[in-house]
Amino acid sequence: MKKSLLFLAFAVVATVENVKAQTTWDFSSAAWPIVSGETAKVKNNLALVPGPETVVNFAQVESNSATFTDGYTATKRFKLNGGGFTSTGVNTTPTQRYVYFKTNGNSSISVWYKNGGSGDRTLYIGTGTAILASKTYSNSTDAIIYTYDYVGPARDIYIYGDQSLNLYKITATNVGTTVLGVNDVKKDMKAKVYSSGNKVYVSDLDSKNTQVSIFSANGTLIKSANVSADANFEVNSKGLYFVNLKSDAGEKSVKVLLQ
Repeated sequence: MKKSLLFLAFAVVATVENVKAQTTWDFSSAAWPIVSGETAKVKNNLALVPGPETVVNFAQVESNSATFTDGYTATKRFKLNGGGFTSTGVNTTPTQRYVYFKTNGNSSISVWYKNGGSGDRTLYIGTGTAILASKTYSNSTDAIIYTYDYVGPARDIYIYGDQSLNLYKITATNVGTTVLGVNDVKKDMKAKVYSSGNKVYVSDLDSKNTQVSIFSANGTLIKSANVSADANFEVNSKGLYFVNLKSDAGEKSVKVLLQ
């Protein structure tokens, strides 16, 4: 009888400890008065990273109702407002529009979210250099809960999407103290990009090894080159183009109009 009571007491204590170990980030809470344009910061051990200075609408929290299958009803949503990597980036390495937290080891992670538009969109949970789990979903009307059980050493866990996703709540167990990394607060490159006539000009480079990629408005790569000094590129067709720069100094994306 004493053993049974002891076991029951242990089970109750264990259950209480598990509850205490869970951290909840509920974006419907009044504790999240975030507007778009936030700079990188940590709030309640959740890092919020917009990325380059050109990202101005990340972390917008606005009124929006959603009901989930577990009975949770949200009144606000946290908008990533875009993918976690650029068109020239890779899905394993988020460089913009992502959140992360420090886990002290094994962690049960759940994300309450919706797609930010139509078509297949993917939620990623990763380490910053590798994908741990992902969920591809095409319905932008229904709310979804995605759960992943991480097993491993203490590390930062990243959450982001390949396109715009709206987060309503995140929970995780075994959360530690999250600290912003050097790359999270890196500023935009100082390099200048502009157009004149049928040419795109790049000047004032921060690095002698800068990758320049020019894309058409529909995402087609038009020109690509590594440059070490001021350079210009001739483009035969008029229209809107996106010029991406990438080097050790950072990344930058600029829209130019050739007339």
